[in-house]
Amino acid sequence: MNKYERLLIEWCDALLGAQITNESDPHYGGFRCDACTFEHGRADNALYPFVCAYDLTGDEKYLAGARRLLAFRRLLSEDTGAVHNDFSSEWRGITAFSAIGLLKTLLYYGDKLPVDLKNDIVRCARASAQWVHENMVIGFRANVNYYCAAAEVNATYALLYRDESYVARAKELLAYALRLFTPNGLLSGEGQPHDGATAKGCLPIDVGYLVEESLPCLVGAARALGDEAALATLTQHAKKLLDFLLPDGGWDNSFGVRNNKWTYYGSRTSDGCIGAFAELAARDEVFAEAAERTFELLKRCTHGGKLYGGMRYSENGQSACIHHTFCHAGALADAIWAGISEPKNSLALPTDGEAVEYVYYPEIDTYKIRAGGYLATLTGYDYATYTYGNGAAHAGGGTLSLLYKQGTGPVIAGSVYRYLPTEKNNMQLPVGEVRHASLLVRAEYEKDGNKYATCLDKDPEIEVEKRGDAVIATVRARFYAAETQSAEDMARVATFTYRFAADGVTVRVKQIDPNVRFVLPVIRGSATVETDSPCETDRIFFLTGGFDATECTFPLASDVLLRIK
Repeated sequence: MNKYERLLIEWCDALLGAQITNESDPHYGGFRCDACTFEHGRADNALYPFVCAYDLTGDEKYLAGARRLLAFRRLLSEDTGAVHNDFSSEWRGITAFSAIGLLKTLLYYGDKLPVDLKNDIVRCARASAQWVHENMVIGFRANVNYYCAAAEVNATYALLYRDESYVARAKELLAYALRLFTPNGLLSGEGQPHDGATAKGCLPIDVGYLVEESLPCLVGAARALGDEAALATLTQHAKKLLDFLLPDGGWDNSFGVRNNKWTYYGSRTSDGCIGAFAELAARDEVFAEAAERTFELLKRCTHGGKLYGGMRYSENGQSACIHHTFCHAGALADAIWAGISEPKNSLALPTDGEAVEYVYYPEIDTYKIRAGGYLATLTGYDYATYTYGNGAAHAGGGTLSLLYKQGTGPVIAGSVYRYLPTEKNNMQLPVGEVRHASLLVRAEYEKDGNKYATCLDKDPEIEVEKRGDAVIATVRARFYAAETQSAEDMARVATFTYRFAADGVTVRVKQIDPNVRFVLPVIRGSATVETDSPCETDRIFFLTGGFDATECTFPLASDVLLRIK
């Protein structure tokens, strides 16, 4: 058994240990979640990896677990074939993800299943696929990741049952999604309308959902349809996305429109990119390297058989939400089916280079900067979904939302200004003694009970240029409140100057007044901060991204100058 198979077995065994096996329990068959203390409705997504584990080991305990999952699934199912997201939600779009797992189980392992179990899966799969086919059509009110999932449902069903109406629907949805990709390989649609742009042209884009859900579903749909042209196009988009894959296998989603659910390796309730990369490796071996680094990060985030939402969760007293494990087990099962193996050669990813350069992405108003062993992201992204409006505002304001150091890892990893459970059943709450606080770099002040921060400015001035062996960025941003999305004083502006070079990153913030402070959260143990400016420090942790940090706070009574190295 290879290391990929061993990790899948480790996850599946932990899931079996968390499964409710008492038949008198009203949630029989579901999984206990230590982090959320309730049973997540999408637990049946684990049926597919359970059957994969059975195929690998021959151990019927995994089939027993699969049968219990079907019993739990019935608690959330309608006669129409639709499945509810959980016991307190009417959302039925997740029927697509349930159907995908069931259909792939039949496609890959149908001939190895006991007749009674296979028949039960067939009944559920056909009913749910029909609901998706009839309801999740263009115009269905959902973000684009659901359209991608619906495309895979229709395509996989058509492959199993030779139904041309499903072929047609799959092609329609696949073509629709492909039209939403930007020239930079980013998929618009994680907001509504899918192509709706802000005043400065930003689109609803989230890298976490794209790489862990939308791209894998589209690759699966194109493969099931035998659409070589679509697979070639998706391969090219995926190669461009590797510019956002960090050297340690993490994803830079520090600006994403839905990054309130960012887990560093993807997103909180998505399946994962490792299966799609393992499949694309047959087309370009760079994806074998990408899959390998993804695997190593997932392994680093696994403790006691459960996948945690970040590398620092366990050491900071946070439990593992079981959702991460049962979703990502499906992607790992995909990778095993695709024949995942270690890269034959030592390959470089785009983010491994040490050139001094920058790239601008107008669709997210974001600069990606490279200088020697440093990678940085500056973002002025202004697209606002309901989560932003409710206060879970992603980075804007020209914020240094991410800084990564080769050989060390992330130094700065910001996301949202406040962690709010805008999807209360999909976002665990922080526990423990460490103060839970944003990891966004910002200047801020308080007045009349409101906090005003530069990272909330939707229209900052950002100037970036290469000067010799360094990249220089100058940012001017105003102070906005999360609650009102308005400024208390439009004349008050913070000016930041960043110098990115191979020997370190220099930050200068201009004086404003003593009541304004510059906040610099640096991931603990990642780098040193050299400064002569007055500074207070505190230890903090943030669930989104999953890092603990030293929060350095500088009063802006005078200029602040510091160096990170």
